[in-house]
Amino acid sequence: MKRFTIAAAFLLLVAVSRDAAAQGFISPFLGTTLSSPSDAGSHTKPGYGVAFGALGKVIGGETEIAYFPELLDNSANAIAKNKIVTFSGNTLIGPTVGRVKPYVGLGAGNLHLNVTSLSNVVLPSADFSKNYFTFNVGGGVIGFFTNHLGARGDLRYTRAFGIKIEDLATTGLSLDKFNFWRATFGLAVKF
Repeated sequence: MKRFTIAAAFLLLVAVSRDAAAQGFISPFLGTTLSSPSDAGSHTKPGYGVAFGALGKVIGGETEIAYFPELLDNSANAIAKNKIVTFSGNTLIGPTVGRVKPYVGLGAGNLHLNVTSLSNVVLPSADFSKNYFTFNVGGGVIGFFTNHLGARGDLRYTRAFGIKIEDLATTGLSLDKFNFWRATFGLAVKF
């Protein structure tokens, strides 16, 4: 599944960036989650990542890698630590107006979830680590201050598929779905 996700993201990026006016970009970012997949607690730690791709006059594409060191509230969910790494290929659709590009983005990819239970000291097998297929949708804006340097703001909803309650039983979590909103802000460099 991971190979398929990587191949699909690459093909999506190549397919949508064939616009004659397409320009490459890279966008490192910082972000935070606005909601938690768990009903218990809402504390999360900021995450970071990088997106790179091509922007056309209307359609663009990107590949994004992001890391969030605490998506689930550790103390409220009685877990020692948790982290997620996401990898996705996204299509960006929106007009370019001067140096500004508002867009709607949608994509698919992989979410790697790693949870360490508090009982890990007693039961070393209480760790949980698994990959899930994800879908994301959202929007944002990229504005350039110069021909090559600008800023980007983005809001996304991410949903992971295939989460099973019994998979998380050893960690003490009881999630039947895994979805969250996140907001990011970062630099945008066009080349």
